[in-house]
Amino acid sequence: MINLWLKIKKKAIKSLLMGIFVLFILEGAIHIYNKPQKLEVDFLDVGQGDAALIKMPSGEVILIDGGPDNRVLRRLGESLPFYHRQIDMIILSHYHDDHAVGLVETIKRYRVKTLIYAPAAALTPAAKEMLTAAAGQSLSILALEQQARISYNNGCFMNLLNPTSLKIKSDGNNSLVARLDCDGQKVLFAGDNSLAVEKTLVNSGWDLSATVFKASHHGSNSANSELFLSAVSPKLMVISVGADNRFGHPHPQVLARMNNLGIKTERTDQAGTIRIFIR
Repeated sequence: MINLWLKIKKKAIKSLLMGIFVLFILEGAIHIYNKPQKLEVDFLDVGQGDAALIKMPSGEVILIDGGPDNRVLRRLGESLPFYHRQIDMIILSHYHDDHAVGLVETIKRYRVKTLIYAPAAALTPAAKEMLTAAAGQSLSILALEQQARISYNNGCFMNLLNPTSLKIKSDGNNSLVARLDCDGQKVLFAGDNSLAVEKTLVNSGWDLSATVFKASHHGSNSANSELFLSAVSPKLMVISVGADNRFGHPHPQVLARMNNLGIKTERTDQAGTIRIFIR
C-alpha cells in the first residue's frame, strides 16, 4: 500500500514538473507571438488623471504617469499579458497626485528597470512614497535636469526635456516633455505644462511636431493654446480625463479650438482606454 502511494506521489510530482516546463515553453511562445509589430500606445482610463502605456515594436514597455489611485494596476492587467510583469521604463511627468499616486504600487508589483523624473526642491507625499518604493527595488533612477534621448530598435527613439532647463518660472505644473518617434510617426506627452511653458517651448525651437498629442492638463484652458497646438499640428488629440470631474475638464474653449484647427479628439471619459496603433 505504501509503495503504491509512493508511486502515485512520484507520478504526480513528475506530471507537475512537466506541466511547469510546458507552461514555461508556452509562455515564451506567447511572449514572442504577442510582441507588437507596430507601435502601440494605450491611453489608460484611470479617471481624472494621466497614465499612458507604450508598447514598442522592439518589445520594450514604457509607462508615463500612473494616475490618481491603484486603478492603473487593473488597466495594466488589461493591456499586458498576465505573465508580463516587467516595465522597462517609468516616466513621471510631475508630482501631482493624479499622475503619481498609482506609480507607488506599480513599482512594488512590477519589475521596473528604469525610473525617470524631474528633480524638485519639494516633493509631494505621493512622490516621496514613490521614490521610497523605488529605492527598495533594483532599478535605475534618473533625475532628469535637462534633456535626454533614448534610442530603441526599429528606428524608434524617445526625446525627453525638462522645461525648467529653459529658465522658466518654477510652477507645480511644470512637467517633463516626452516625444516618442518611430520612423517619423510621433506621439507627444506634455504633462500639465501651462500656457507660459508652452510659449517657451515653442520659442525654444524644440521639435514639438507630433501625429498624436496627449492633451496638456486634461484639456484645461490653462494649457493647449492655439500657438502650441499649431506647433504640434497633431492629427489626433487624446484627452485623459474623468467623467463629470469637478474641474470642468476638458474646457469648451479647448474643444472648440481643436475643432477649428481640424484636430480629431478622443476622450477617456467617453471611450475608456484608448488604444492607438502606429506604423
